[in-house]
Amino acid sequence: MKMVWIAYNQAIGDEVDECLKRCEIASYTKIPLAYGIGKASGPHMGSHVWPGSNSLLLVVCEEEHKDHILEEVRKLRKTLHKEGIKAFVVPVEEVI
Repeated sequence: MKMVWIAYNQAIGDEVDECLKRCEIASYTKIPLAYGIGKASGPHMGSHVWPGSNSLLLVVCEEEHKDHILEEVRKLRKTLHKEGIKAFVVPVEEVI
């Protein structure tokens, strides 16, 4: 199993939700408010100096679902590149 972490600009939340539907992902954890600094996107700190914020999505899934999720993220990066979205994959060794 894998865990796919998706960090994305809150402005594209609806598009990310649509990706989940297309991937038939029904179980996930969403962290709606996250701050950070990216190399390409710059600071998103939710302040008047550095406006904007991100969300995080965590999906634990089988390998074939992981591949479909990453394919959808790649599509979003191509069409909405200025808004910002990244995916990270880590192994899941055990689920209790």
